[in-house]
Amino acid sequence: MHFVGSLPPDVCGTPRQAMEWITDQVGGHRLTALPCDVDSDWIVAYLRTIAERPAFEVKRPGEYTGYEDMRRYGVRHGHRLRPADVSMEREDVLRGMLEDFRALRAERPELADVRLQLSLPSPLDLAIFVFEGRPWLSLRHLSVFAQATVDEVTAFTPVGGGDVVWHLETPSVLVGMDMAKRLPGGRSLAARLLARQVAGLLGRLPAEAEVILHLCYGNLGNTELIAPRDLGPAVTYLNLLAPALRRHGRALPPVHIPAAYGAHPSPRTEEFYRPLRRLDPEWRIIAGIAAAADPEGGAESLRLLEAAAGREAYAVATACGLGRHTVDQAEQAVAAMAVAADSDPH
Repeated sequence: MHFVGSLPPDVCGTPRQAMEWITDQVGGHRLTALPCDVDSDWIVAYLRTIAERPAFEVKRPGEYTGYEDMRRYGVRHGHRLRPADVSMEREDVLRGMLEDFRALRAERPELADVRLQLSLPSPLDLAIFVFEGRPWLSLRHLSVFAQATVDEVTAFTPVGGGDVVWHLETPSVLVGMDMAKRLPGGRSLAARLLARQVAGLLGRLPAEAEVILHLCYGNLGNTELIAPRDLGPAVTYLNLLAPALRRHGRALPPVHIPAAYGAHPSPRTEEFYRPLRRLDPEWRIIAGIAAAADPEGGAESLRLLEAAAGREAYAVATACGLGRHTVDQAEQAVAAMAVAADSDPH
């Protein structure tokens, strides 16, 4: 079972509380890793801190209650943006999480071989949300955000050692490809550029820094930015990313492919999963097929996904984090993951 990371606020008041909740929920199922993400709204807490940084000024107010309520920032006149200006400033927080994780693992035999999963928002996504609605600014300053991300991972990797896996989260991939489809050849061009960006980022991380890749359709307020027609865009992107990663000398990480989206359960039609027949055979798929809205249906979706992909899924998951769920909904989503994980693939 794979947990994307975020949990309802009522169960993640502290990192230890969040990790204990997940450990208690999974029963006898194995975890890909144990996440610890105390921001139930992914990066909203980070985005709020930007208002307090001297490098930025608010260009449009917003409180992040939904996609129509997004704050927009600009760089203050005369300021040259530096990595320190956009850093997530998490070093002490990450160290505390690691200490809590190691203490919990020492107490729980079932966690003996489990690593700590740390959220790593893609620098492109951070730039897009900071300069919301002004993509040319996001691209102009992308290298600064990328350097801040590389600096953070490089500094923390010796501290975490083999106990940490980074969860690279990039909703901009599938959302960007969907937006680009309006232009002739736009989706293919977007896929190539987005694959180059992620491969370049991973190629700059320490060789020993392990990663899980998370694709997403957006989930603010448990609502998707786009509704997928099938898994074709994900396959197109991953088939471009795979050779780019090999050129950088990076192994292909496990990849979370969402089939469910927002509050919607995963489709149960062969057509939706058929593009997976073209997926590079080295990708290990984390199947994002479980949903609280359809606790039993994920098993059939998983069967269809595995049949189309011609391989067994590496793990099962929900479409995104559980932070926008109530506690009851989160428990139902975990139960749906368990049903799928226990299902007979034949």
